[in-house]
This record gives sequence, structure tokens and C-alpha cells, in this order.
Amino acid sequence: MEIKMIDNICLKIPRYGNDEIIDRLKDRWWKDTRTYSGHIKNMGVYISPDSIIIHGSLAKFFKGENIVELTFQQVKEAIKKLENEAGISFESAIIKMIECGMSIITKEQPAEYLKLFGYPARYTRCEYATTTGVETVTYLTPTGAYQFSMYNKILEVQRKKKQSIPAMFNGVNILRLEYKIVRRRGIKAKFKRDLTAYDLLDFDIYQMLQNLFIEAYQAIPKFGWQYNIETKEKVTPKVFDELIAEQYRQTFPKEYLHFLKVLKESGALTDKNLERIRAANRAREKTYKTTESSHLIRELDELVFNMVRWGVENDR
Repeated sequence: MEIKMIDNICLKIPRYGNDEIIDRLKDRWWKDTRTYSGHIKNMGVYISPDSIIIHGSLAKFFKGENIVELTFQQVKEAIKKLENEAGISFESAIIKMIECGMSIITKEQPAEYLKLFGYPARYTRCEYATTTGVETVTYLTPTGAYQFSMYNKILEVQRKKKQSIPAMFNGVNILRLEYKIVRRRGIKAKFKRDLTAYDLLDFDIYQMLQNLFIEAYQAIPKFGWQYNIETKEKVTPKVFDELIAEQYRQTFPKEYLHFLKVLKESGALTDKNLERIRAANRAREKTYKTTESSHLIRELDELVFNMVRWGVENDR
């Protein structure tokens, strides 16, 4: 089994000397004699007076769907194929956005896992839910440069109706996990330089993207843990209160945060005391270790880390 990560990309290429791509566009439309837009298969293309933007899913371009993602070798083949069909060189194609992810077959419906993903300190959590449960959870950084999203892939495919579901996925649950660097400055911050399309042919770059994916996944706190105390000392009323507070925070994360918000907005909770409460939460996490995790989180962790480990071993 191989890890399959890179999917959506956005490339920016100097226009000078690359006008050949204009004649290769499908659904070509022009605003004036210097500005064009169109498609190369599923890839959107926008041509301004000084640059060419190409964006879309490499997996869909290469094989028509992106449930089964591209292996490292297929990424290389997809880049070369897109380069040939565009009729221009990608040697100077700067990556403005890149997304890597994986589709995981889960035992339960994706909603059962999504509701266990918590609230990181430096990320904004956005949730989309219906009467059937949580469908999408997205985390955004304050700068907007990085995102981590999780969603029900089968529902997404069924609603968009732009691709078919491969036979191997019929009747199964698929949880999609995606890490996205949305802006060029975000890529430069992580890699200390711009990346070009040719950098995606470098296994070391590919592996760095895998590591960034795992780091983002691990940074998200998970709920549903069970707590057991193993101590020779007696449980004091203070310790008991701390345990009850921690179990409530873990079991009812939304209600807990809402309660803090109400207290803060009413003026009953100062910024200083709010920080003290958060510090106490962090201390309890270190003091009272979890002895048994949610079976759903255990399942998901095992699937994610196994896919990455197998990918590193098999993708070269």
C-alpha cells in the first residue's frame, strides 16, 4: 500500500514566450485581446497580460477522480502530462497553493469521527453540520495561509456529481483529510523558498509535505478520551473537582466553550482569569494522563499513521 498525498495545486507561470497555451484551451473565453480563460481537462486556466495561472486537482486531471489519490510516481507523471498538454515548460512555474491529503475508509460514518476533533489554541474551527450530523470540519490559521479540513468524501462526490465513485468504494464510509498551504508566502515560510512544479518531482519535498500533514493532524486535540486515576494517594476534594472539570471539558467541548464565552461576555470572567483557566486545563492534561482513548480516535490514528509509514517505505 502506498501513501497518496498531493491533489489540488495552483501554478503561476510567466506569460512571455508561452502564448502557445492559448490555442490549447477548451471553453476559451477572452475579455480582451490580452486576457483569456479556459480549461485543460478539469484544470482551470487564466491568462493575464503578464502571467498564466493553472489550478485544479492533479488526480482528477490524471485519472478522472480524486478519491484514490496519486502516488509519488503518479504525481511526477501528472506534472509531465499537464506540461505536455499545456504546451509550455513548468520549470519556472511557481506553486501558489498546494493541497495534500488522504481518503480513509472508516468503520463508522465520518460524522462520528468529525465530532471528536477539538479546538486548537491558535486555529479557528469551522463546522458544517446538518440534521444527519457533522459533514465538514475546517481549521484556519489567523493569517489564512494554512488549512486542515476533514469531510465526508462520499457526500461531496454525490453532491457535486462531477466524478464517479470507484467501484472499490461503493457502500463504504470515506473520511477525507486534507492539509492545504493556501498562499505563496505560506509555502515560503515552510520551505524557506518558493517551490516550483519541478520541486514536486523531488521525493524529499514530497516527504516534507507528508510531515506537514502529520504535524497539522497531531496538533488538533481529540475528544472522547477516558480517564482513570492510578495513584497511591487519596483523592482530595480539590483533585476530585479537577477531574470532574476535565471530564466535562472533554465530554462536552462545545458546551464548555460556550459557558466560557457567556461568562466572558457578561463581564464575570476577566482576561486574566480566562488565561488562568486555560493554564489549568493544560496542567490537567499533563497531570491526568489518558489510560484509554476513544476507539474511534485509536482507529483513525492507526489508519493515518500506517498510511504515511507505508507510503515512505513504498513510494521511492
